[in-house]
Amino acid sequence: MNPNRKLLRPRIDIKCVFPKLEPFVTKESPFMYLPNLSRTWLGFVFSFSLLSVGSGQDAADSTPESAEAPPAEAPAASDSAPTPPLLPPSVAPGPTGQPSLPPLGPRMAQKPKQPPFAAIVRVENQSWNPNYQTPWNAGGSSGGNGTGFLVAPNQFLTNAHVVSNSRLLYIKKVDDPTPYEAEILHIAHDCDLALLQLKDDTAFRDVTPLKFGGIPQLNSTVIAVGYPIGGQRISVTRGVVSRIDFRSYAHSGVDYHLAVQVDAAINPGNSGGPVIQEGSVVGVAFQGYSGSVAQNTGYMIPTPVIFRFLSDVKDG
Repeated sequence: MNPNRKLLRPRIDIKCVFPKLEPFVTKESPFMYLPNLSRTWLGFVFSFSLLSVGSGQDAADSTPESAEAPPAEAPAASDSAPTPPLLPPSVAPGPTGQPSLPPLGPRMAQKPKQPPFAAIVRVENQSWNPNYQTPWNAGGSSGGNGTGFLVAPNQFLTNAHVVSNSRLLYIKKVDDPTPYEAEILHIAHDCDLALLQLKDDTAFRDVTPLKFGGIPQLNSTVIAVGYPIGGQRISVTRGVVSRIDFRSYAHSGVDYHLAVQVDAAINPGNSGGPVIQEGSVVGVAFQGYSGSVAQNTGYMIPTPVIFRFLSDVKDG
């Protein structure tokens, strides 16, 4: 732009454009000059339009070349991006704009709960049975399975007849087909109880042992948990205490011990499994009559006999 150039500013003669307003205030005819007023207003509008067109060029020329256009007004936040959600006071945005979670508290840092009956295991035994009538013969091999449960770190209680004459012992967890090699720690054939231990107890270090209760009352409800015939997974049967009596144990048949009769189904494979009442072990399932002899007649070893066995093996 030439700095010596003078801006042309339009001059507007108001006397030639605006009409006189006196005729509107006369008492005789307030609207007598209305036609002249209309023509005058049209002339004013036409004159103002011409002046605006002539002055617009000068205004455009008067804009400095270095001047920049004013920045466009930013659109409202609601038009460009959604409003960010409100975060609780404990969740503050991190350096990348993402919410940073609060540190884990005592409740959130707890380990997940163990599955139901995690302390109850399947015991598999490969045995070699001698022939006592013909001891010069080598005998024969057999195999079977029973049940056991964790009573202390790396100590599993089961029946003696489940692990008798064993050559290979394996323990399996609930819902885990992995066999863990075990060995007999203590065994008592007279009371038909045995204590096992794993050669590597890493898989059971987080498992909580079962706790013992007392002698259940007559007609009280109990459950028998184990791995009986009919399937590979754990089984639960329910019944009531039918009788508390002394009787011989079928495994040894040597003398009489305290025994508790229940009508919960106890089948081959239940041997060595716990009988539970209100979350506590009140006995170990160990024998029962077949269906051809009696119906719903099973037996468990009560806790007084178990306590005697556990106290007796403390000194080895």
